Amino acid sequence: MAKRVLVAYASRAGSTAEVAERIGETLRGLEFNVDVKNVKKVTSIAQYDSIIIGSAIRMFKLLPETIKFANRFKEELKNKIVAYFIVCLTMQEDTEKSRIQAQAYLKPLLEIKEPISIGLFGGKMDYSKLSFIWRILFKGKVPEGDFRDWESITDWSNKLSERLLNE
Repeated sequence: MAKRVLVAYASRAGSTAEVAERIGETLRGLEFNVDVKNVKKVTSIAQYDSIIIGSAIRMFKLLPETIKFANRFKEELKNKIVAYFIVCLTMQEDTEKSRIQAQAYLKPLLEIKEPISIGLFGGKMDYSKLSFIWRILFKGKVPEGDFRDWESITDWSNKLSERLLNE
C-alpha cells in the first residue's frame, strides 16, 4: 500500500502553492498517495504517514498560519515523519550565507519537531500580486522575478521520497 503524504503549505501570492504542487506531483509519480492542501484547510493529519510543511517567508519569518498549523498538530507531529520547505527571496542565490539565513527562518518549526529533510528554495516576486502597501514596501528594494529553481525542487522531492520510504 502506498504511503500517504500530506504537503501542507502557506502561501500569499501563490508561489509557495506552486512549489507544493510540484513536490506533490513528483511524489505521486513515485507511487505515493499525496494530498496538497493549504494549512488553513487541513482539519486532520491522522490519516497520513508523513507531513511536509511548507511556507512562504515574509519579513524574514514563516507565515503565521504555518506556525499555527504546526502548533495545532504538535502532539500528532511527534509520531509522524516530517519534512519542511520554505520559499523565499533570500534563496534567490543558493550560497552558504543564504542557506544559513534561510534555515534560521525555520526555528519555530524546528522547536516543534526535527525534520528528516529541509528544502530551501528561491521564491518569486510579482508586484502585480501584492497589495498596494506591500508594493510600496518592496518596490526598488526587492528584485522582481521568478527565482525558483524547479530542477532543485524536483531533486529535493526525489531525495525526500527515498527518505520517506526508509523511515
